[in-house]
Amino acid sequence: MQQHAVTVEKQFASCRFGRVVIIAFERNRATELRQGTDQYKRWEALPQPLDFKVYIFNVTNPYEVMQGRRPKVVEVGPYIYFQYRQKDNIRFSRDRSKVHFSQQQMYVFDPESSYPLTENDDLTVLNMHMNSILQIIDNQAKETITNFRSDVNNTLEKIPVVRVIKRIIERTTPIQSILQIAEDETYDSLRLINAELNRIFGRPDTMFLRTTPKQFLFDGVPFCVNVIGIAKAICKEIEKRNTKTIRTMPDGSLRFSFFSHKNMTDDGMFTINTGIKDPSRTQMIELWNGRTSLNVWNNRSSGLSSSCNKIHGTDGSGYPPFRTGVERMTIFSTDICRTVDIKLTGSSSYEGIPALRYEIDGNFLHEIGPEYGNDCYCVNKIPKSIVKSNGCLYKGALDLSNCFGK
Repeated sequence: MQQHAVTVEKQFASCRFGRVVIIAFERNRATELRQGTDQYKRWEALPQPLDFKVYIFNVTNPYEVMQGRRPKVVEVGPYIYFQYRQKDNIRFSRDRSKVHFSQQQMYVFDPESSYPLTENDDLTVLNMHMNSILQIIDNQAKETITNFRSDVNNTLEKIPVVRVIKRIIERTTPIQSILQIAEDETYDSLRLINAELNRIFGRPDTMFLRTTPKQFLFDGVPFCVNVIGIAKAICKEIEKRNTKTIRTMPDGSLRFSFFSHKNMTDDGMFTINTGIKDPSRTQMIELWNGRTSLNVWNNRSSGLSSSCNKIHGTDGSGYPPFRTGVERMTIFSTDICRTVDIKLTGSSSYEGIPALRYEIDGNFLHEIGPEYGNDCYCVNKIPKSIVKSNGCLYKGALDLSNCFGK
């Protein structure tokens, strides 16, 4: 009798194990990317938009800053946008184990969730495009000004400002910046140089800009409007740099905005795993724009690709099954050209559905440097930036110069 009881228990255990296998098999199939399934439809177009929240630092004492005072800022936000995602150009591999696609994104302001904030709020922010362009000129004076001259008609050489630029080219040395040289020029010459900058940037009286979230984030802040002569040549050189945040308008003027290049556009061609052969790889990125690595961050001294340039993880819209309790997961973000770890912070719920909450690791922008084995993120492209003794930026900062363009 005792032996019979053991046999029954063994059979029951076997039956339970078999049930787990069946459930796991069905769960795997439910998360695979197969055309015609509910999972595929959800993947092709998210059934509900994501929330895209933006916080902006409003500078409250711009004129005091110009007199050497420390900036006073107030964080304003969130400005909340609906982010819609739609997969396009979908193509499966022959064995259906991989799928290639592009993903179009669209942003729509959500006034209800953003209330009482609006897209037309008055804000004072750092004049990003002006300061960036002046830094480039200051850091690469000889190359930049030479390029400007190549686009200027020979007849312009009679204009005094051109002669000033010539002297700057002749006198520039590796340790002498354009700003230092300018200090030695006559008042009239400086006035001519400033006139060109005023034509480009619309006569700014500070390094800050009065704008609105709508203009600053998506519509764009105009500059290089109706320029001629040297100013036009400078604007052409800016245009040639193909910076993501600067776009050319039909009238030839330029506009700067943080996210216009993301709206109604795709962020490259992805190849991801469908999970048909290996469920643990479901929606994991295999290639981005045909590559397994980037050329944005520093590589190893041997020339081999560094860990900073490695492309891995998902795009954040889906994950492999059976992730319950997994401490960390990885997302590849095209916005910042790098992978980001997200960390399990506890349980949560969404509209009554139990869920796990993952957040970006608090050390994401804090632990960067040779002591953490990731100094490949220290590209040192920002002219005259304040860096630590190890050559990396201080906590909370990441140099995205290579990611956003020249």
